[in-house]
Amino acid sequence: MIDPKGIGARIIFRRGTAIVVPRVPARQGWLAARYSVVSPGTELRHLLATADEDDHAAGYMTVADSLDGGQLLTPVPHGADAQPDDHRALPIPTGARPEHVAVARFQLIAALGLRRWMSDDRASEPVVVIGGGPVALGCVLELKRRGVAQVVAVTRHPRPAAAVIPDVTMLTEPPGVATQTFVIDCTGRPTRALAMVTPGGLLGLLGTPGDAADLSSAAVHRQGVAVVGMHELAGHSDQARRSASETVLGWVGDTVDIDAVPRWFARFPGELAGPFYAALTGNRRCTAPFVILEWS
Repeated sequence: MIDPKGIGARIIFRRGTAIVVPRVPARQGWLAARYSVVSPGTELRHLLATADEDDHAAGYMTVADSLDGGQLLTPVPHGADAQPDDHRALPIPTGARPEHVAVARFQLIAALGLRRWMSDDRASEPVVVIGGGPVALGCVLELKRRGVAQVVAVTRHPRPAAAVIPDVTMLTEPPGVATQTFVIDCTGRPTRALAMVTPGGLLGLLGTPGDAADLSSAAVHRQGVAVVGMHELAGHSDQARRSASETVLGWVGDTVDIDAVPRWFARFPGELAGPFYAALTGNRRCTAPFVILEWS
């Protein structure tokens, strides 16, 4: 399995199962993978799709040692080696802990999605975040970094990770219909989120919707709601992404005490990732929002 920007994906989704494959020797001058950050929602969709479709390489965020002694976060499959001059790569300073990189990787999604449509003068408005996974947690953290005073997280997770963040209101059920001016959906199922938005309000789509997900154009029209796609690669230059990444990773390193939130993180040897993905498809999935696969 060869990726145009990486060589040697270590995990292949095939017929609904994750298969770990031997490492392919890297090309001369390419960068060896050290660890990968799992995106559970997207990867679960890819995994399940292979039951009826072609094989799919797992993941798309891997950290490799760079030539200058630091590291690079590169969008290549889990365990794949990377080209040193990949323009999509984000620099990671020497000494950055993998846990901080994992948090920043998801917080960056929100930072880029918000930069075009959330000005500083909106920090006094309440923001509702729908979801309990890493995308939602990263979004909550980014809103706090931006100084948003009222952040509400809606999730039915029995032990929500965001509950330990100061001054975040946790709800298990969504607020009333048409009561919120600013809602960000991180689940990929935005219909429920749309119902919460007051006429003239904003709905952000941060979680990747499935192909079958749909929003009623009539409902959007009648409510006068602005719907904004928040894909991390859409409309952002490489320089803008690098700058935002540096800012977010610096803030995470200064703010997130890894030892105080051990339930946020899980680390597995990448070579033993099969059981993790098997559990992801059932009801025994890992509860940690940030999962790191380590490569020997």
